[in-house]
Amino acid sequence: MSTPSHFDLASPAEALSWLVEMGADEIIMEQPMDRFADSAKLVSAKPAPKLEIKSAPAPKPSVPCAPTTDVSGLHSIADIAQALNFMDTHPLRKNASKLAFFEGPERAEVLILADRPRNEEDKAGLVFAGKSRILLTNMLAAINLRLEDVALMNLIPWRPPGNRAPTEAEISAVLPFARRALELARPRLILAFSALPAQHLVGADPSILRQRGKWQALGEAALLSTLHPDELLKFPLQKKLAWRDLLTFKEKL
Repeated sequence: MSTPSHFDLASPAEALSWLVEMGADEIIMEQPMDRFADSAKLVSAKPAPKLEIKSAPAPKPSVPCAPTTDVSGLHSIADIAQALNFMDTHPLRKNASKLAFFEGPERAEVLILADRPRNEEDKAGLVFAGKSRILLTNMLAAINLRLEDVALMNLIPWRPPGNRAPTEAEISAVLPFARRALELARPRLILAFSALPAQHLVGADPSILRQRGKWQALGEAALLSTLHPDELLKFPLQKKLAWRDLLTFKEKL
């Protein structure tokens, strides 16, 4: 077939058909063209977008630390309990069922100091409740103490959600009230259950296993830490350690 001139083809469609018949599968130019180089020029010509990095705002504490809260105007345990009940800014108060802060005589030679309420205490509004209260009664009876003769107090008066450990901010917000209650109660001896009370009141070791069995000075009172009845119910083998601590406590009575 002879090569037609562009004047012999009536339309572009006929020209394309003729090229197909001739086996043409691409159109080339007289000089080669580097398409990759052209693409690179286009990409480099565009300025890179500027990334605006914004610093995240500092997280706000859920509870303001209040170590300097003025509690001097609270002259009784009842005053402190009422002040805590009106402490609407504390997040633990919003989720707790009841205040579980203080039980027993306001003035007592022996004060039992726990860390925080659990489920049973939250429902009952008691410092100890359920099986923990029964075990505590038996522990005190073993060293010739009666539950009704001692004062009971929680460092944190509300149950944290899910029985989790309270945060530093949550503890700091109620520490002035706990210290004021101890000033009013004036105990000679304090038996603290769990490491939390002595850790935050006298700066003791945060581990109960390293803290237990050692006397600490808290004002005019002597404080001894041991394992919480709730922990002893979960890990009965630890009762031998608690028994040693009770004997140490009994020697001071």
